[in-house]
Amino acid sequence: MSSPFNVLQPWKPGDTREVPERKLKQVRLEGKYDSYSQVYELDGRQWKIQGQLSHPSGDTLFTLVCVNE
Repeated sequence: MSSPFNVLQPWKPGDTREVPERKLKQVRLEGKYDSYSQVYELDGRQWKIQGQLSHPSGDTLFTLVCVNE
């Protein structure tokens, strides 16, 4: 019997998500960042930074947009 809930987000081009700076640093260390095209690979999709929000605590959240180039 299958679950009625879709656990994984079916990302498509134009979708956005917020990712903490520490996660983006980890992705770079894993070699899943193309510095030429400035594209991150997350969850089998390609993402570009669309914006960022810095909090008073020093934490930064980046808004990524799915481009799947």
